[in-house]
Amino acid sequence: MLKLIKKLLNSIIFKLIITLLFGFFFGNSLPEVVQQTLYSISLTLKSILVFILPFIIFSCIFSCLLSFKTNVLKFISILLIFICLSGFIATFIGYGVSKYALTHFHDLKETQNISSNLVPLWELNLPSLISNNTSLFAGFIAGVIFSIIKSAKAERIANKLRSSVTIFLNKLFVPVLPLFALGFVIKLESDGILGVIIKSYFPLVIAILLAEVLYISFLYFAAAGFNPQKFLFFMRNALPAGMMGFSTMSSMAALPLSLQAAEKNTGQVDISRTIVPATVNVHLVGDSIAVPMIAIAIMATFGLPFPSLSTFFIFSILFVFNKFGVAGIPGGGIIVMIPILEKYLGFSSEMSGLITAIYILLDPVNTSGNVLGNGAFAIITSNFFKKKSNKNKNDPSVASEQMKIAN
Repeated sequence: MLKLIKKLLNSIIFKLIITLLFGFFFGNSLPEVVQQTLYSISLTLKSILVFILPFIIFSCIFSCLLSFKTNVLKFISILLIFICLSGFIATFIGYGVSKYALTHFHDLKETQNISSNLVPLWELNLPSLISNNTSLFAGFIAGVIFSIIKSAKAERIANKLRSSVTIFLNKLFVPVLPLFALGFVIKLESDGILGVIIKSYFPLVIAILLAEVLYISFLYFAAAGFNPQKFLFFMRNALPAGMMGFSTMSSMAALPLSLQAAEKNTGQVDISRTIVPATVNVHLVGDSIAVPMIAIAIMATFGLPFPSLSTFFIFSILFVFNKFGVAGIPGGGIIVMIPILEKYLGFSSEMSGLITAIYILLDPVNTSGNVLGNGAFAIITSNFFKKKSNKNKNDPSVASEQMKIAN
């Protein structure tokens, strides 16, 4: 029991809940200079993160693509297309649900006439050495090239980059996430908007839950050929992995159970062991549905217009590509999205801080959605490769290629 309590007290979600409650109930009671200092610290941490973000994105994408343990470009290309297509569809699920189910957020007029009173004591403006998009595509190109041209040196570099990013995020940034959020929470409370947010965002959580459950259930049902018995078989095998993802907030922690479920559901051990580990941190159905919904709800709350289809189309493309740069840590799924949220959806620093806090609070739900979504993805893609293999089983060259993929 004591270990459980200690684990709870040390969890990032518990700390964030305390941060939000403290900011809500006591933020305005703090001396103004303390409020300004905390707000300045949050802005400084954000500036440092945005400055380092291109390196994080390149490192994650480069090391991710090298994790595809195959020398077959065709296999990688098809898998990447499937991942991107799945993510793209999921983001538009979030967009569609927001448009028709979250219309009440546009009625929150209380936030539109609020003036900003709290100003930072200082601001840290770091130069942009390289754009996030440049690092994104550079990581893609380098990752694809070195996944084909096997290089032990490239793999060592990828491992070092991955380790450096992990150390920075887990040892430096994640521990200060509550402080990062606190300044923005105090800013929101100072402006009078936090009370409106807390009262109004419960329906958003319900909408996200329903959207993820219904869409992921549909994926499993489709993978089962719309056979109810097969659907129940798939879900029974996949649910333990989903529960592990919910309790640990880590898709990687659920990986052993995800592999076990995929092997049972597909009946193809080798393909499952290729697809599941390679997609565990990049194919994120839960995130792809939830983030657009949270973002659009926040936009409405802050008085911004509902994004047009063309604007959201551009946003969704970059959103899907940036998912390859997501780090497997609490908040990693939203941290790499902040620049495109600000550029294409008009997010302010306060809105970025708010979406980070809400995203992390919903991390158990979204991680469970990610894990279960990956389970359905493994079934669908393995069925595709199985049909392709059966179609060409009399072609010796294709058979040889499939043997390489399996190995």
